[in-house]
Amino acid sequence: MCYNPERAPEPMNTKKADLIPSELAAIEKHKYFMSLNEGKEVSIDEAIEDFIDKYRTSWLFEKQRRDSQEQIREIERHKYFRSLEEGYDIGSKKASEEWIGSYAHLWREEKESLQAHGFLEAKLMVENDGGLHINPASRLTEIARDCDCDMYVHRKGMEYYNFVLNGKEYLNVKSVLSLLQLDAAKGEELEFIATGTEAKEALEAVERLLRKQDKD
Repeated sequence: MCYNPERAPEPMNTKKADLIPSELAAIEKHKYFMSLNEGKEVSIDEAIEDFIDKYRTSWLFEKQRRDSQEQIREIERHKYFRSLEEGYDIGSKKASEEWIGSYAHLWREEKESLQAHGFLEAKLMVENDGGLHINPASRLTEIARDCDCDMYVHRKGMEYYNFVLNGKEYLNVKSVLSLLQLDAAKGEELEFIATGTEAKEALEAVERLLRKQDKD
């Protein structure tokens, strides 16, 4: 068969890939090792592109395998306790139907929560009179750079972002030029996520900044 360039699949637009928390955590780990191998800090964009291009398919396959095994264990545990409760073996079919109907969605939500994968969240209101202008934007970036963490921000309707997570666009807080494009006005809500050893301290510092507990 001859190669037809018109039928060749186009490369995936990584910015449009809707990530899930476990995938973002895997990318953060991938970013860390890429940075070690290259002897410089690799950007989140580079890490996402490399991960999706080289590892995403196998990672998703392995994730599905692990998830299936964990669900089977959860159903078996449910079967054990329900059988004790009823005084007889309720059987695998009934246990499976009960667990899927009552607990599967809760299990998935907990398993794919940001907290389960090492991320902290904070929804904060911009209270600076001038909004997220040059001074608070610069200080916001300094906080992210000074703390041992990676931090990202979401604002509804923003046009520039680094990745999509659970249907929301997120921007790397460490980039001043990117942050200026947020153009967040006073009274707008921003959603931050952070991961790393100093993620909690970083988010607390951001909260003080946006609540004007720090001077401009």
